[in-house]
Amino acid sequence: MNARRWVAGSAAAAAIISLPAGAQAAPVVPQQAVLAAHEFPGGSTGYKVERETLTAPDGLPEGSPADSPCGAGLAALARAMEGTEIVEAEAVHGTTELEASVLSRPVTAARSAATEACRADVDAADRPTILAAPDDLARLKPFIMAVGRNTLQAWVDVRGVTVIVEAEGKKDGAADSDVFWQTLRSQVAKVERQP
Repeated sequence: MNARRWVAGSAAAAAIISLPAGAQAAPVVPQQAVLAAHEFPGGSTGYKVERETLTAPDGLPEGSPADSPCGAGLAALARAMEGTEIVEAEAVHGTTELEASVLSRPVTAARSAATEACRADVDAADRPTILAAPDDLARLKPFIMAVGRNTLQAWVDVRGVTVIVEAEGKKDGAADSDVFWQTLRSQVAKVERQP
């Protein structure tokens, strides 16, 4: 009898010990996971943090008929984002405004689908160009886009939350792509390291 208990207990302990680290990790808390001032690229200034609960998507075309592909994509995105908490950290690096955010649930697929569905409804000058992920981020299947040379934006689901990073050039200037990629990698890494 004792041998059976020991075997059963050992098997249970082995199963628990062998669980992947992600399965043992606590849920990510956006307030604790967003970049701190010192985690933005060196030389960044004007750090501030905002927190809110979202009720509708921002930054996508409005006025599309509800039965159009764009309207359906926007409605799906609105449903995915409804009630989510977002914590946004902002900073300025030279002539580029940076924003690193953590959204309390994964919505990257809905964001990607809505953007794709609405591309035809956007003026050519404002139409996003979808960018390939660099090799080190490709495993996460991010949605990355550029709008002209002024804006770079990435959405990526990590550990049950969405990381959103945006770089925008001031006064319609070019966004600094190096600080964009550095900020994106830093924000993803911080979420991955959360206990």
